[in-house]
Amino acid sequence: MPISVLTYLLVIVCTAFILGAVMRFIKQPPVIGYLIAGFILSLFLKSNETNEIVNFLSELGIVFLLFTLGIEFSFKRLGKVAHIAIIGAIVQILTTMLFGTLLITGFGFSLFAAFFMASAFSLSSTAIVVKILTDKGEMDTLPGEIMVGWLVVQDLAVLPLMIILPSLGKEMLSGGLTPLSFLLLAKNTLFAFLALGLVLYAGKHLVPWILKKIAGLNSRELLLVSVFIIVIIAAVLTQQLGLSAAIGAFLAGLLIAESSQMHAVFSEIRPLRDLFAMIFFATLGLILPDGFILQNIMTILSLSLVIMLVKFVIVLSLVLYLGYHAKTSFIVGVGLIEIGEFAFVLARVGLFGQTITTFEYGMIVSVALTSILIMPPLFLATPRIYTLLRESSKKRWPYLYTRLFTSFEHRQMLEELPLRDHVVLCGYGRVGKYVGAALELAKIPYLVVEYNQKKATALKERRIPVVYGDPADIDILDYAQVDKARAVVIAIPDLHTQEQVIVNSQTLKRDIIIYCRSHQDEQQKMLQALGVTEVIQPEYEASVSISRRLLQLFSVTPTEIEKKISQLTLVHQAV
Repeated sequence: MPISVLTYLLVIVCTAFILGAVMRFIKQPPVIGYLIAGFILSLFLKSNETNEIVNFLSELGIVFLLFTLGIEFSFKRLGKVAHIAIIGAIVQILTTMLFGTLLITGFGFSLFAAFFMASAFSLSSTAIVVKILTDKGEMDTLPGEIMVGWLVVQDLAVLPLMIILPSLGKEMLSGGLTPLSFLLLAKNTLFAFLALGLVLYAGKHLVPWILKKIAGLNSRELLLVSVFIIVIIAAVLTQQLGLSAAIGAFLAGLLIAESSQMHAVFSEIRPLRDLFAMIFFATLGLILPDGFILQNIMTILSLSLVIMLVKFVIVLSLVLYLGYHAKTSFIVGVGLIEIGEFAFVLARVGLFGQTITTFEYGMIVSVALTSILIMPPLFLATPRIYTLLRESSKKRWPYLYTRLFTSFEHRQMLEELPLRDHVVLCGYGRVGKYVGAALELAKIPYLVVEYNQKKATALKERRIPVVYGDPADIDILDYAQVDKARAVVIAIPDLHTQEQVIVNSQTLKRDIIIYCRSHQDEQQKMLQALGVTEVIQPEYEASVSISRRLLQLFSVTPTEIEKKISQLTLVHQAV
């Protein structure tokens, strides 16, 4: 007996919700649970009658996903790493498409199918990377800033890919790329970009004005309806140009981002986006042929490993070439190996545009999901893997060790630094720079260990003693004269690096005083057990400062304030 559309939808949403909650419980992005739900449901839930309606809902998910991406998009997110993010991401996408196409054809796919798949595989997951960096408190670290900037450029690359790939596919599938068809493709693509540019130019002045007038009516409902109308109009216009409706939604997001109502619109539309996006990700697996994953498991795993390795090598090489430390390059390389959520969007556009087959669609979705499942635990283990590779190469391949890990570091270690009773400051980020400023004001000698070359160069220009290198390396700490230092301050958030700095510092000087930052309560006792003199938690210190000011505001006496703060400290230490 066929099930009703509502029952079909209820099963999809409930399964996605349960698996999303499980992923959240184990501190993984819920989107992984939604994807797994789709694959599980594909084994039991097939219905041609209801597929059309669910496909429509998931199509709305793509539209809202691209719309909110347009609203959130900002070149300001590139920050200080705009140079490496723009150059690196563009070169990485192009080289991944090139080498990916060559390798994928070796798996028996046609040239265009391989090119389409390589294009989808060239993108990484903004949602997964940002979630992991936020959980680890590393959004503002150098590798975190590079990855976020890189992903911003990749997200923007979705737009030309969604325009070019379907047009290219139609030309190749209709008889191959002749010089005439190539010119026609170039003409249509150029026309599409010009038309989109015209829409953007006109809308940039018109849309903010319209939203301002509607916002003046003081009606949330009318503002939400007007935004929905703008998105639909933009989607219809791009469809008339022969492009995807999702591109129109992205452009509408860019236009609304220019208005002063952007934040209000985003807060209203986000719940709808999240619901329809969940349906989109959960229904990806339902289009797969019966038994697809089990029948092609070896191909899926092999292709996943090949693509992830290619992306890692390309990103690692680019970041190294652009002058960053080996550790930064390694972390960024691992962080971008996964295939992003927009690969699913491209795959769906290709399938419904009849430029790729169901098998090719299934391969894109399966490989992307495999990479998303592999990346998070691998990224969390990256500092340990980097240390293991560094130490292994030091013993087995000294030339590789010198060239890759220490070539710049060793050039600066020509003579012993004339320092004694100083402070070794590991990391010069948000915390480290203020510690350094305080030491400088107090005329206390200190030395910075920093593996961000730009920061190290800037510190040298300010005549602040600095060693460029990985603070987890005992040779770097030895050169920083830890054995003659008064104290070591660890202002780096990564736990594994903290552990190595503590152990290596105590190896060089057993009674060294160590102050260490930590964002997690559960890490405090472990760090103290390693021998840290005092663990400082920025969030707790901020709460103490806010509490002190609030008590002053309510005229609590200084004596009572100190008593309350002492009680708060005791509670914190007990926890």
